[in-house]
Amino acid sequence: MKRARGKSGSPDPVFVEQVELLYRNAAVAYATTLINGAILVYVQSEHIPGVVLLAWYGLLVVVTACRAVVARRHAVASPDPARAVYWNLLYVAGTGAAGCVWGAAALVLFPPDSLAHQVFVAFVLAGMTAGGVGVLASRLEACAAFVLPALLPLVFRYLRLDSPLQSAMGVMTLIYLAALAVSAWNYHCAILSSLRLRFDKQELEAEIARRQRAEGGLLHEKERLQTTLRSIGEGVALIDADGRIEDLNPAAERLFGRSRHEAAGRPPEEVFECFDDQGWRSPTALEDALKSATPQRKRSVLYGKDKVAYVVEELATPLLDHDDRLVGAVSVFRDITEQHKLTEQLIHAADHDVLTGLPNRNRLKERTRQAIARAQRKQESFGLLFIDLDDFKVVNDTLGHACGDSLLVDVARRLAECVREEDTIARLGGDEFVVLLDGRTKRSEIEAIATKIVARLREPFQLESRATTIGASIGTSLYPDDGHDVESLLAAADAAMYREKHGRNDKS
Repeated sequence: MKRARGKSGSPDPVFVEQVELLYRNAAVAYATTLINGAILVYVQSEHIPGVVLLAWYGLLVVVTACRAVVARRHAVASPDPARAVYWNLLYVAGTGAAGCVWGAAALVLFPPDSLAHQVFVAFVLAGMTAGGVGVLASRLEACAAFVLPALLPLVFRYLRLDSPLQSAMGVMTLIYLAALAVSAWNYHCAILSSLRLRFDKQELEAEIARRQRAEGGLLHEKERLQTTLRSIGEGVALIDADGRIEDLNPAAERLFGRSRHEAAGRPPEEVFECFDDQGWRSPTALEDALKSATPQRKRSVLYGKDKVAYVVEELATPLLDHDDRLVGAVSVFRDITEQHKLTEQLIHAADHDVLTGLPNRNRLKERTRQAIARAQRKQESFGLLFIDLDDFKVVNDTLGHACGDSLLVDVARRLAECVREEDTIARLGGDEFVVLLDGRTKRSEIEAIATKIVARLREPFQLESRATTIGASIGTSLYPDDGHDVESLLAAADAAMYREKHGRNDKS
């Protein structure tokens, strides 16, 4: 780990920048903490007393507010590298307090009678710690202060339970903790390498300028630069004043799928292609830095010779000679593909059911609002089906929760076979599902699909070499006849399902 003080006793600029990175990401981290905490409290409210939920979330709000005050004080304080150690200690202390609060969730928000809610607590803690690594990796002590107190209570809680499944989850949590530690170290090393490169580059440019004035030429300095590039772990590309590639380091050769000899003398667009978030070809920061003679930073999707897509962050700097004439530009490409995938996975997990992969209630409401807007524009109707499985509790009680989960996954698959690809199937929780029939739909069509679903779900399910049958009660609603907003449509379908289920029970 980089020392806080340099050899001269002055603050290490890399350490100062690491601390600045912590505070730069603070606002998003604090907002995420409060949002995820609120979601956890809402989900656990079925099994945990309200006073416990309020006490835990209140403590989370207090800790987050204190951290926000510290971040605000840091933002308005005059930049003083000498106080970096002080600000780092404050941030780590706040991070440790937040980690303890999240770790307490495994002790006080961990219902002993609901495996699904236990898994949800573990899921939230896994998401928070994974996201925390991305935010805190610039300082390993901040990572440790958050991740360890957040996850170790969960491990302790699982290992104290008698169920083999829960014991296995405790062991898996320990493995996940170890994997997080490795990821944090790798990410920390990448950040450290990038920061060192930035400061080394500044020092190198100053050295080049001094040698240019002393020796009157660039040749020797270019050789020194090439030697430096060979040892850098991130992709580095160098272009001349005409915008043609002069050099690539080994990391850039691997990233672009071309050797430095193949790329030499060619414009960047012939060596690799960069695209923005909308899929349009975009110039690289390297090209923009040469055109504007100012530093540039970009994130883009890069395709090399092998046509493999990489998500990269690019930092480009123009190169000037001793007369301040533009002689080229240098760019550093950092491969953040895995980090990007992790972010997408977290985003996906926020609005999808963990077990079945189906959209959850929030995602269903969003898509239903979109369907209402389209239906209003086109003056057409669409339908909702509220599905409640019959005898699902019997399966859980007789065959176990693992078979129950397998059954729910199979139900989701069968529902997908009964509707169109553009329709939405959502799991609201437990054994409740909703199907949104998007596009012009008549009531007779809704009933026909409901009949098809009931018949498909009555077919035997194979669970642990046993054939098991269940039924389903389905209620339907039609927009705009049964409601003009999401809640009224869901309520109408739910009520219809209730009448269907209890009407059938009364007859029997």
